[in-house]
Amino acid sequence: MNKCTIKFIRLFAAAVLLTVLQYDLFAQLKPANELYDKMAYSKAIPLYETALKLDSTNLEAWKKLGDCYRLTSQADGAERAYSRVAASSTASPEVVFFYAEALMENAHYEQAKTALKRYQALNPNDGRAAEMINGIDQLSTLRQGEASTGVQKLGINSKYADFCPVFYNGGLVFTSNRPSEDALSAKSTWTGDHYYQLFYTQGKDNSFSDPKPFARDLGIKLNNGPVTFNGAGNLMYFTRNNVENGKVKKDEDGSIKLKILGTRLSNGVFDGEIPFPYNSPKYNVCHPALSFDGNTIYFASDMPGGQGGMDIYKCTWDGNGWSKPENLGKNVNTKGNEVFPFISKLGKLFFASDGWGGFGGLDLYSSDMSAKPENMGAPINSSNDDFGISTDADGMSGYFSSNRVNQKLNDDIYSFKKTCTATSVTVLDGKTKAPLVNTEVKIFQDGKMKESVFTDESGVINRCLVASSSYEYKAEKIQYRPSSVKLSGSELSAGVVDKQLVLEPTSVDITAKVFNRDDKVPVPDQEVVLTNVTTGTTETLKTNGDGMVTKRGLDRECDYEFSATRENCGTAKENFNTRNIEGDKKLTLDIPLLCKGDIIKLDNIYYDYREFKIRIDAAKELDKLVELMNKYPTMKIELRSHTDSRGSDELNLSLSQKRAKSAVDYLISKGIDKKRLVAKGYGEKELVNGCTNDVECTDAEHEKNRRTEFKILNM
Repeated sequence: MNKCTIKFIRLFAAAVLLTVLQYDLFAQLKPANELYDKMAYSKAIPLYETALKLDSTNLEAWKKLGDCYRLTSQADGAERAYSRVAASSTASPEVVFFYAEALMENAHYEQAKTALKRYQALNPNDGRAAEMINGIDQLSTLRQGEASTGVQKLGINSKYADFCPVFYNGGLVFTSNRPSEDALSAKSTWTGDHYYQLFYTQGKDNSFSDPKPFARDLGIKLNNGPVTFNGAGNLMYFTRNNVENGKVKKDEDGSIKLKILGTRLSNGVFDGEIPFPYNSPKYNVCHPALSFDGNTIYFASDMPGGQGGMDIYKCTWDGNGWSKPENLGKNVNTKGNEVFPFISKLGKLFFASDGWGGFGGLDLYSSDMSAKPENMGAPINSSNDDFGISTDADGMSGYFSSNRVNQKLNDDIYSFKKTCTATSVTVLDGKTKAPLVNTEVKIFQDGKMKESVFTDESGVINRCLVASSSYEYKAEKIQYRPSSVKLSGSELSAGVVDKQLVLEPTSVDITAKVFNRDDKVPVPDQEVVLTNVTTGTTETLKTNGDGMVTKRGLDRECDYEFSATRENCGTAKENFNTRNIEGDKKLTLDIPLLCKGDIIKLDNIYYDYREFKIRIDAAKELDKLVELMNKYPTMKIELRSHTDSRGSDELNLSLSQKRAKSAVDYLISKGIDKKRLVAKGYGEKELVNGCTNDVECTDAEHEKNRRTEFKILNM
């Protein structure tokens, strides 16, 4: 047999083998793809695995295998499958993101950061990658509470999925696909397991009775649960597949969506089903959580108009029905999935999310809905799915679900309890030392705001804080300066902590200047009486060498009077108030003294040329003198009028006398007793500069001599 014949036989044999392999590959992929299209992911997995042993280069098959593992919560398989697709330069952004998520669930954080950065470059508008990278960088911080939080797996767990425990009637109601005497034989094609039903177990802490089926009359041949109750335990809402009148309702892609139903306790049993008004066959409405009073319901949905993926919404009961769903917004929801909400008795929201930075998979978060949610940290959170939490009023203990063991295939229920130190912080007025009631205090934990609370009727805030963290209490109140107090981890470790947070009142201060009104010279060592007109209290102060006196910490919303009395002087009185003043304020006040012999110039007293009648503008200035004389009712004055040197001496003297008398007559017309007034014209006798007869001066220089004054004759 020659070489050509041998080569032909080999090529023919290879072609036959390739044909056989292609046939086997087609035989495996066809049913695998059919199962994938039917969302029978658990059944599709072994067929894809067999097919990929025949042809490991089929990236489409690897991608679908990764989807199957991801959608059945098998992160190991998802990472392995997606890694083959992500290694290709043509990998879609979606696959790169799914690969990063699988890496995080398997705690391969550095590899996950690399994949997330690649995703950022492919899809820069998706903020989830940055949030997840930041979460990886903060993992050491999120692990700080491990030592102060105890987590224990409950003995009621089975080898099946057990999750979403909620408090009810001295025990827990939870969701499970475990077999029972009431369990349905049908299985989900998605997971390959029994459908979920509700179970009840009585007990507390970590000791519970054997679980029994709960609300049996609600069972149907599809999933029931999770569930929620109001505080009274007579109202229940739960999740179910979208089934009506025994018929499954599917959406356009053939999937069965989730819906919410309500029911009330009647004669000891939950009977009758009330559809939630916002259910739809086109999207999921699920995971209800009732407030303690039952008047608010929170739930998860992928209805149109959300942030992306599943979002958390709320509705309120108006007495006749539920209000329209309100998306909780960007302080809760992301482009990822926010699911399994729970609302504590005190109104704090807890939920699970894969869109905020954390350990990987679903992490648990707490939120007051006004700021970025807080990751609950390890050991409550892990790299796997952690969700379905129920807590006591302050979130220090409770129960949650996680798939961190059982080869990550099934969920289990865990208890948690944070060991903490009782702390009492009293907010006091720094001036009176009295407790400040209803004062807002923001509590920061490790630099991040944890909550905003108000002091009780004793001005106290009581909290139980974990020693693995440091805290700062910051208080703000109108009319007080902001203040804070810190509680270190070492203080909390030492035992009970009792601290004071002192708020110093903001200050209204006043500085008054006492001076002679005629020459503006300060009056030192002058006694000044400060009267709180509102309360009637008085205080005597004394000016310093500069004639200044200062009083700090005035009462607010009060009327005050300063008075100063000096021999041969009138009692000077000046009023002010501290009304409608916020924060720190420094007031200033002049206290001019009028004394016997003082000569005070009246500004802006003008007459028409060679006239002595009072003009309107001059009258306004004389009105101020009227006020002054009314203020000092015993004061007598000489009203003095002067001219410049232009014109004859006799004419100027006569004109000035007429002008002085005209001013006095005006004061008398305003009610001033004529016995208190003397009119005196000085003509050009008392010039204030050298502009005498025959001396050339400017108009401005002559104007200085044309003045009206008053001299105090008696006080």
